[in-house]
Amino acid sequence: MSSLTQMQAVIETPYYKGKFVCPWEVSEFEPFSMIRLCGEMTYPEIGLVFAQLAVYNQIELLGNQQTVIEQILETESLALPGGIQILSERQGTISPSCCCGLETWREWLDFLQTGETPWLGHDPSPWVEMQGDVIHIWSDGGIESVSKAFCISVSRSHFEKAITLVERDLQAFLFCIESWAQEVGIAESNELFQKFDECFSIRRYVKN
Repeated sequence: MSSLTQMQAVIETPYYKGKFVCPWEVSEFEPFSMIRLCGEMTYPEIGLVFAQLAVYNQIELLGNQQTVIEQILETESLALPGGIQILSERQGTISPSCCCGLETWREWLDFLQTGETPWLGHDPSPWVEMQGDVIHIWSDGGIESVSKAFCISVSRSHFEKAITLVERDLQAFLFCIESWAQEVGIAESNELFQKFDECFSIRRYVKN
């Protein structure tokens, strides 16, 4: 049984041609690459997350930053391309595919109760199955059977620990939002914190 090196929450970076225009500083990136969400992110990396949040939800980045943030706050339901990425030293990496979003990441926690695979996108179509105390994460075959999929297998206890660390990473990222917003001069820092929490269910199951 191969060891699961890491599970991490990620989002996909925006696609662009030419120069990427944004009203706040963002880190350098390649289009369609994955960026990890955690508490150790720099302000430009957090800025990139919110740039993608605007772009993916069809909010123009050409206006001033206050206008962009106000439009984000006014959008009823936000989505981000990404989800949970699995990295194994031996097997490789399984990333969320097309049409998978960070907003469904809690399906990984629900899986431990229901056994129903979380949605991981398509082209390829990763999926997850539970056999006794072993959990298999497949690189493809979630929609139709394929011959070249590989599998990362872990114990249930290892899986539970890994998904708990993902939850902590997301909570840590959430609490960086206000300081980033204040750093770049956004007035509604607390509102932005609350909006992200609400749309991506970061603290829904947190126990006191």
